[in-house]
Amino acid sequence: MERSLFRRRWTTVDFVLIVVTAALYAVALIMLAQVKLIPQVPIRPANALQPVFGMLFGIPGCLGLAFGNLVSDLMTGSAAPHILTTGFVSNFLGGFIGYVLVKDPSLKRGRSYVEYYLFVVLLASLVVACSILINVALGLTPKEVAAGFIPAVFLNQAISTAILGPILLKLLYPFVKRAGLYRGRQIGSGYDLPARKVFP
Repeated sequence: MERSLFRRRWTTVDFVLIVVTAALYAVALIMLAQVKLIPQVPIRPANALQPVFGMLFGIPGCLGLAFGNLVSDLMTGSAAPHILTTGFVSNFLGGFIGYVLVKDPSLKRGRSYVEYYLFVVLLASLVVACSILINVALGLTPKEVAAGFIPAVFLNQAISTAILGPILLKLLYPFVKRAGLYRGRQIGSGYDLPARKVFP
């Protein structure tokens, strides 16, 4: 049965996935916030959950990421309103880009790894890092702050998703499929757009 990339019919499971992924992501962000691979440079390993939740759970997973980051920021009390908004959008996109552009979340083919590292590790990391430019354009964040923020966040995001993302996908994909929770791309298909009617 064909399914659109953007699922139009939502079920109770979809809403439960939003809540569960948001809770898991928020807890991971808070618990792992102080992990440092390099002295004085915090690396957020929880960021690796962005492509995982997006590619496995689709739009519900992406929304879970956005709300999970929001909860984490609110609980730590470390973000101003404009930072909360930017974080919400950037974390959604961190999952959404992989969901849309990586055709094989199971990573069983070499091409799927190329797509993952190109679109998730490079493109999504760049988008997440450059999200602060929205606040710069609105005059809410100084350019000097953004200049140091962008490379740090890009490396943070890229390292986490490059190392941990594929491992988590390989481990979780079979379980998610068996449990009937998979909301990602149909492997081996395109965007599965509805066929157009040629004749009335």
